[in-house]
Amino acid sequence: MQKVFFLVSCGPDEQSKATRAFQFAKLAAERGALAGMLLVDDAVYLAKPEIADRVRAVTGDSLADHAGWLREKAKGLPFYVCTPCCHARGITTEDIDPMWVLGTGGQTMDLLIQDGVTCLSF
Repeated sequence: MQKVFFLVSCGPDEQSKATRAFQFAKLAAERGALAGMLLVDDAVYLAKPEIADRVRAVTGDSLADHAGWLREKAKGLPFYVCTPCCHARGITTEDIDPMWVLGTGGQTMDLLIQDGVTCLSF
């Protein structure tokens, strides 16, 4: 089965786009097709619960609702937050939701080069 990895670079200033990234990751997970996620650049702010709770699409969809579903139903999948991106923004592991772990581009690339994995970028 084809798997989809989500690379998210849009942060809380692009609420609809960020929410859609999490919505589509959830849709992939519901179908058993999610390979994981990596938050980079300003998207690392979305790993902070107090920020994720405020992010909504124009339609009213809540990023936090989609993230909560992923936290509960997609356990065991890699949910990475870019380590250097966090360091550059002063974000620590204590600041982020426990579903996220600090990760690197190398870890992500190791997933992406596997047969059957496609990357969607938001």
